This record gives sequence, structure tokens and C-alpha cells, in this order.
Amino acid sequence: MEVEDIIAKIVEETELEEDEVRENIEEKMEEFEGLVSEEGAVHLVAKEHGVQIAEQGDGELKIENVVPEMRKVHIKARVVDISDVNTFERDDDEEDGKVQNLVLGDETGTIRVTLWDEQTEIAEKIEEDDVIEISGAYSVEDNQGNAELRLGDEVQVKMADDDDIPEVKNPNEAQEASIIDVSEEGATYRVRGMVLNVYTSNPFYTTCPECEDSVREDEDGNHVCEEHGEVDPEHALAISAVVDDGTDSIRGVFFRDQARDLLDIEEDEELEGDVEAVEESAEGVAGKEVELEGRTRYNDYFGRIELITNSYSVLDTEKELEQLLDIMEA
Repeated sequence: MEVEDIIAKIVEETELEEDEVRENIEEKMEEFEGLVSEEGAVHLVAKEHGVQIAEQGDGELKIENVVPEMRKVHIKARVVDISDVNTFERDDDEEDGKVQNLVLGDETGTIRVTLWDEQTEIAEKIEEDDVIEISGAYSVEDNQGNAELRLGDEVQVKMADDDDIPEVKNPNEAQEASIIDVSEEGATYRVRGMVLNVYTSNPFYTTCPECEDSVREDEDGNHVCEEHGEVDPEHALAISAVVDDGTDSIRGVFFRDQARDLLDIEEDEELEGDVEAVEESAEGVAGKEVELEGRTRYNDYFGRIELITNSYSVLDTEKELEQLLDIMEA
């Protein structure tokens, strides 16, 4: 559903006026300092007021047309990447759980598919570059605001003819670039620059302790995971920083491990939601020369490309200068 359609549905099903809904959307976007787009914000407002906005797929979809909260999604796509299987302990002392990710792509983009437990057997039967057809899946919104596919009980997965699916570039292969040349949405870039600002307003979100997906709060105040039901949530970090390399600047978004690395704080401080530790650590980050690697997305609120960081390091500029001088003198 488009943003305007969702706003109309919220007005129809609640006691809110249209201007109140739009004000709530603006407040959500300000609250997350651009970490969510207008579309993401309106979804959050709808959820808070109990408005269901799930869509049903209509025939075979291109990946760019898959959005969060769709049902009966039908796609045909090429397997771009298959992750390793990760195991985790369940709280109820049952056998360990398993989770594995696929990245599928077509000419319009890529999407992640999460496989749980026995679903991981699907990955054993396919290889990278195979073309598969999935019907009856549903989509959720991942921690970075993107659509992610899940396989329900009625899903069907089968091999497909690859004639009409072009070769797809692995979005995880990074290209080194000056910030001014970072222009392709959904691509992976490696950039260098100086940290100008770190934003720490509302630095935490709540996650499921088993699968680390975001959880929602129901009307009774319970935290609910789409996969594991009611859970005792943990805190996870999500902060942003502006990096400039002299050609331009870009907003980098840091989640969990990358956020801890940037701020140099301990995992216990993250899980406890220690806002004071985050704010104190952020004061020492500005001015550092860093290298970031991550995938780009378009931020509707700022009207610019931003970088969802998956790798971060502080540069030793003096050592690099010495090495450069040695090469020049050789």
C-alpha cells in the first residue's frame, strides 16, 4: 500500500484525524533521526494503533515491488548468496534452533530470505546462481527498514528456468569509492573519511533474544516476536554518524556490533540499554579518520543515499603516510 492509502486506512479505522496521523508520522521520523523513511514511519504509526496493512501479492512480483507485510508473495529470482547455518539455544530446553539466510536477486534488486530450522534443508538442495521460484511466502520489515521474505507453512519452493533472469551482481561485493561517487542504491561500497557528528537520540531498539529480530509491543505491553511469540526482549544499538572525505559527506547507520565498535562500548552496556554510556562514548568519536563498508539505501526523509554499515575500522593515517613515502622513495 502507498503512504497515502495507509494514512486513509488509519483515519478510517481509528479516531485520529488526518492531520494528527501526519503529525504522528513526522514525530516518528524525528524520533529515529532519519533511520526510518516516511513509508517506515507510517507503518509504525499503523501498528501502534492496531491497523492491519498487510498486502497480498498479485501474481509474480519483481523484487523491487516486494514491501514489508505482504502475504502470498510469488517471486522468481536467482540465488546470489547462501550464508552458513547458525545455531542457537532455545529458552525452553528444546533442541537447538537453526537459522540461515539466502540472498535472491533479479534485474530490479535483491532481497534476503530467512530460513528457520527444517527450512534450512532447502539451502542444501540449491547452489549460488540457481534460479528458484517461491510462492506463498510472506514479507516482514527487517532491522534496516527493508523487506525480508519468510516461508510460511503453505509456501512452495522449486527450481525454475533461468532464461529470463539475468546474472545478478552480488550486493555484498564492495567497490571502493569517494563519497561523491556513492550513487547506486542497494550496492555495497567502501569509503574513507572523517567522522563529523554522531547522533545518539533514541539509540536502542528491542529485539528477540533468540533470533535478534525486532519485536513489537502489543496492547498489553508484552513484547512479541513474529517467529517466537512473547519474549523477554534485549536492547540493541542503532546509531548514525556523518562521515566526510572532502568530496562529499554521507550518513552511516550502525547496528549492534558495528555500533559497539564505533562507540567502543561493551556488549553488556548495549544489552542493558545504557544510554549514558552511549552518550559519553559518542563524544570521543568525532574527528576520527575511519573506513566504512556497507550497503546503500535511499533515505526518503533526507532525500539522500545513506550507508548501512557492516564493517568499520579506525585508520592509522600516520602509518599510511609513512608507507606512502616509502613507496615514493623506492
